[in-house]
Amino acid sequence: MQNILGGLGAGCYLAVDRAPLIEVLPDPEAAGRDLGVGATGINLGQAVGPVVAGQLVVLTGGYGGVWVLSLIAALVGAAAILRVRNVR
Repeated sequence: MQNILGGLGAGCYLAVDRAPLIEVLPDPEAAGRDLGVGATGINLGQAVGPVVAGQLVVLTGGYGGVWVLSLIAALVGAAAILRVRNVR
């Protein structure tokens, strides 16, 4: 049951998350390419994240550095999205 609810929640989130992304794409004719670049960015972060987190845990002796880096990444992401003023 937990997996069903998790999958349902993730599916709803991804559908809502992708809608604004598709709306701000610069060229409708190249939407597939642009979505592919976005997917690469997401997947690359998921592939590199555990490596970076592991190194931070080893270097700092705990998970504190991982939390700080996560907070910084979230703030940078929030600052980047603030520049989006409207959708064409």
